[in-house]
Amino acid sequence: MDKPAVTSFEAAEGSAFGDILSAKEIRRGAKIGLLGCGYFEYWRMYPALKEIVEKDLQRVAARLGEQVEVVYPGMVDTLDRAEEAGKAFAEARVTAIVVVEGTYLPDFITLRALDHVRGATVILFNTQTGSDLSPTDDYPATMRNSALIGIAQLTGSFQKMRRKYEVVVGETDNNDVYRRIWGLVRAQRITADLRSQTLGLLGQVFRGMFDLEYDRTRVKGSLGPEVMTVQADHLIRLWNDVSEAEADAAARSAMKRFTVRHVTLEDARKSCRLGLAMRALVEQFRLDGLCFLGQHYIEKMTGAPARFGASMLMENQGVMVACEGDIGGLIMMQIMREITGNMPLQTEWGQFDVAHNAVFLLGHGIGTPELAAGPQAVTLTRSPEEWGFEGSGMNYQFIVKPGPVTLGHFLDTADGWQMLISEGKSISFPCLPCDEIHAMVRVAMPVREYVEKILRAGVAHHVILVPGHIAKDLDVVADALGMRKLTV
Repeated sequence: MDKPAVTSFEAAEGSAFGDILSAKEIRRGAKIGLLGCGYFEYWRMYPALKEIVEKDLQRVAARLGEQVEVVYPGMVDTLDRAEEAGKAFAEARVTAIVVVEGTYLPDFITLRALDHVRGATVILFNTQTGSDLSPTDDYPATMRNSALIGIAQLTGSFQKMRRKYEVVVGETDNNDVYRRIWGLVRAQRITADLRSQTLGLLGQVFRGMFDLEYDRTRVKGSLGPEVMTVQADHLIRLWNDVSEAEADAAARSAMKRFTVRHVTLEDARKSCRLGLAMRALVEQFRLDGLCFLGQHYIEKMTGAPARFGASMLMENQGVMVACEGDIGGLIMMQIMREITGNMPLQTEWGQFDVAHNAVFLLGHGIGTPELAAGPQAVTLTRSPEEWGFEGSGMNYQFIVKPGPVTLGHFLDTADGWQMLISEGKSISFPCLPCDEIHAMVRVAMPVREYVEKILRAGVAHHVILVPGHIAKDLDVVADALGMRKLTV
């Protein structure tokens, strides 16, 4: 029997398509190579130095390995050892190389190893055994701390060759140094993951929201993911396939978890049915994230608002979801989730509160209950907006729990993409009876001045919130993307 012809995902109803990968790539964790260097010439001059330097490099390998997988083939002190190390790095498919010079080593030997992994991020770790110079240091002691000679030589050579590199400077046992290195490695992994992602767009940007409009080629070229349009009939077909029993079970489970107000079981069934269809859509087309236009586009067709379904997808499958065609916001959600492990929240700038020096952020329901102080603080309530469905709909209402938070977004400006980065503190405040997720975020500068600053900069009307202070981490990711930053 002839096999069915391969077709586009837009025309087929199966699970194998000519224009979608048959299986999602299994994400590999960060794996770095440690290129620890010493100079063979010194061993014959000072025989005891070799063992000391080897122990120094082993200590660096152990510290690096506390957070990431490290490939360390041993000290490189000859050209043959450099060749062996380079091959080991290539075979292990390391994504970054940390160069540590236990003593000075001529750059042609170091480059021999690095040339085997030209695509890896190179981090030059200029390290020494202590923060200060000892008046009793003899010549072998100065050689043990001569990394600056070799690292300086490498930077000069790299500049001539137009090769990219990062630099970190600090003592062998400096905790901040290792955090910086781990941050650089994580940023490299995040940007690499973004380049392999496909984000589904269901609908388009909400009409008139020019601040959120974007060029897909520029998104791919600057931020990494491909944006793939998914037709409404793909969702509706899957929505029709959701069984009443499955929707009912999901609805009863949600209503059992939280306080319920103004929501009937039928309202809950409709919202959960849509959420289950959205899950099937993501699974069928192997999407890494989903951006949708709710309003009349989905709600009229399915008879339910999409916000609760989007929250289901985030909570149960770990798939980030944004609304109103906000692709920049969706990508920021992906990054924030990766850095913190916390669920982000898509919100809109609301109003300022002088008494608390805070900005009020009103969500779009695209968040999960883990953002609340606890299950007792969450209410299942009606949808605050009705765009063509019957009944009350269903949505989460709660205020984001107190603690440090970071706000961010990608701004598509006339001069290219820019990353918004802003830290604050979510504060205790009464939960508003607004049928929506919301937050009160205290800012560092006077709040009126803060609002003026973000408005003068031309922010989008959406902003993404995540628990935790990650401004420094986002800064490193922006650098990895080659992007300007707006830090407020």
